[in-house]
Amino acid sequence: MDLARAILWFLALGFAGFGTAYTCWPAAMASLTDIALPSATARVDFMATYGGFQLGFAVFLGWCAVRGRLIRVGLLAAGWALLGFASVRSLGILLNSGAISPGLYGALALEVAGTALAFWGSRRAPV
Repeated sequence: MDLARAILWFLALGFAGFGTAYTCWPAAMASLTDIALPSATARVDFMATYGGFQLGFAVFLGWCAVRGRLIRVGLLAAGWALLGFASVRSLGILLNSGAISPGLYGALALEVAGTALAFWGSRRAPV
């Protein structure tokens, strides 16, 4: 397996892992970032937004990995998505005074690393 495809599978598994966690354990995952889920409606929406999107995106990335000509597309999609998360999280940290949970810095580190890995891999993907 070539490096770009391996990176894409790694990112797909990461999105699948987080999507599964947000879907199966919404209260525990929400508590990591001080989000309250006071009703069934809130839990379902949280599961769909945080879990469903990531699971669907993981399937898309896996599909791109299987379709060799779409490896670069998948890596670029993952890179731009992760850059979006990292950019807005960074902006939020900068604009909000007060104590920020250490978990947010960990999430930011994962997003920045994933962004770099995705874009680096896209440069090595077959055209």
